[in-house]
Amino acid sequence: MSPPKIILLVIYLVLGLCAVLQGGTPLGVWSLRILLLLAVVHAIEVVVFYKLAREAGGSLPLHVLNIFLFGILHANELKEAQRG
Repeated sequence: MSPPKIILLVIYLVLGLCAVLQGGTPLGVWSLRILLLLAVVHAIEVVVFYKLAREAGGSLPLHVLNIFLFGILHANELKEAQRG
């Protein structure tokens, strides 16, 4: 896993912990809003990059999950792999 993907997972973890542990506070509310916004943006990216994921070979569900989690980072990795 690439360093940018690890950093993103850490950010998701921190936002999730803030949303759960600080539920009623402004920090918790904004953390949840940011996570929801990221989910919407990444869902759009899944639609945009679905054809790329389908053509990449391997596990389509795994590619779709990776695009949902990492967005353009994973799409760029798929493009580089296709170039050879």
